[in-house]
Amino acid sequence: MSNALYELALNQKVQDNLREEIDEAYVKYNGDLKYENIKKMNYLDKVFKETLRKYPPVTVLFRESMSSYTFEGTKISIPKNQKIWIPAYAIQRDPDIYPDPDVFDPERFDEEAVQSRHPMAFLPFGDGPRNCIGTVK
Repeated sequence: MSNALYELALNQKVQDNLREEIDEAYVKYNGDLKYENIKKMNYLDKVFKETLRKYPPVTVLFRESMSSYTFEGTKISIPKNQKIWIPAYAIQRDPDIYPDPDVFDPERFDEEAVQSRHPMAFLPFGDGPRNCIGTVK
């Protein structure tokens, strides 16, 4: 939350866009901003996802392979019981995936942009059966 507030303080246009969405929701729901109504706020969702991209709570994921695996079309194999480190922070700051990665841009999370990326390009809480229970999709 503090990182989101920090980014909003630095980015007036993002702050204005978010305030506009909140004001519209406040009117639309007659001041009743219950969780169900807040979940419908798309720009707020983008702001939080962009915050989690820049400041992930989990920077590295540690896993162990359950079986041997060879990547299709390559000679790269991972043997069973291999310890694996997945650098979530580095993935989410990779300029090939997120151009200008140091720029706070909630529009990275509009539907079209999300669909254009590999699903594992956003891992703030990990993924799979051992991901954090607080995960966002």
